[in-house]
Amino acid sequence: MLSVNIQKKLGAFRLNVSFNAAEGVTGILGASGCGKSMTLRCIAGIDKPDHGRITLGNTVLFDSEKGVNLQPQERGVGYLFQNYALFPNMTVEKNILCGLYHEKDGAERKRVLDGAVQLLRLEGLEKHLPRQLSGGQQQRAALARILVSKPRLLMLDEPFAALDNHLRGQLRIQMKKLLEQYGNPALIVTHNSDEACDLCGRIALMEAGSILTLKPTKELFREKVTVTYERIEGV
Repeated sequence: MLSVNIQKKLGAFRLNVSFNAAEGVTGILGASGCGKSMTLRCIAGIDKPDHGRITLGNTVLFDSEKGVNLQPQERGVGYLFQNYALFPNMTVEKNILCGLYHEKDGAERKRVLDGAVQLLRLEGLEKHLPRQLSGGQQQRAALARILVSKPRLLMLDEPFAALDNHLRGQLRIQMKKLLEQYGNPALIVTHNSDEACDLCGRIALMEAGSILTLKPTKELFREKVTVTYERIEGV
């Protein structure tokens, strides 16, 4: 169970978010600038909230009152950025192995690497650099690097935004299968209601820095909720 109750001010923008995410996929749906990405960055430990508390299972990731603020590498959170953030001068193989920095046994590293390559359909691309890959291949390589670290929480920030429409449809099918196999809680940030409806069991509707409602996907879309959004860059 992920539990988030945080506040953060960035210029005129105020983030005030409170929600829980259990096993399965929870979507955070809202227009660009409503605070979706900032929420993920705070959970990951990249940005620090001004106040509040974040827990993952029995682990306190952040608690302003108790002075707890775990480093990103201590949180057990896998975060897929919009641009995938692959190391440009490393091959696919070496990028994936970065997620296994904690594993010292060479045979085990090779076993996990091979499993990730097979799972994400990267066979034959192990020696390629990121610039030699398509957008979909880059996404799969970035996911492989995350998954080998066995994160307790997987977060995807607009995972299809950098892809053309044809690739987006293909990879959405693959992503859905992957998330069904994952098992732990996952968060997907998107401004696309079709993606949220297809991939997420529950959806948190977000506007202007706050969660308006969080309901099972089918229930939310039956209500045909509509919201007016204000765009604020960088959040």
